[in-house]
Amino acid sequence: MEIEYPRYFLEPGYIFVSEDPHLIHTVLGSCVAVCLWDVRGRAGGMNHYIFPQSRDKERRAVFGDVSVEHMVRIMKRYGILPKDMRAHIVGGGYNPELGSIIGDQNVETAERILKKHGIAVLNRDIGEATGRKVIFNNLSGEIVVYKNVAVRRTDWYNDKSKEDQGSHRR
Repeated sequence: MEIEYPRYFLEPGYIFVSEDPHLIHTVLGSCVAVCLWDVRGRAGGMNHYIFPQSRDKERRAVFGDVSVEHMVRIMKRYGILPKDMRAHIVGGGYNPELGSIIGDQNVETAERILKKHGIAVLNRDIGEATGRKVIFNNLSGEIVVYKNVAVRRTDWYNDKSKEDQGSHRR
């Protein structure tokens, strides 16, 4: 018998962490998603940020330095130590209109903060001139990444995109 997990569509600038099992999915270009989970399966989540660094001390999750730090704090509130956390870093694609610098900087931000906390990164699917659809099981740490050349409107918006919404936008 196959277990049906609730699905959660993560929009840019959001963080979703839960102790309950979920399949979290998002679509990325030059943005980055960090998938973070506890090796004991007690909690896990994903963020999706657009820019690497906050400006003028803005504390919103659209910025990687704010988003990754806040997600680590949430995990700690669940009683999970950084040594028991694992991560995937996904995205940071090359955008021909913006150049590769924003994607590269987004990835560097995730790497720097995770290293600072001593969190092991098990998988990196980064760079290239592709969009990505990501599906992440927040308790097992399993991840599926579909690469596509062009991100379509239907990748973002679908009938299921608003069900079971309970994210934290900062």
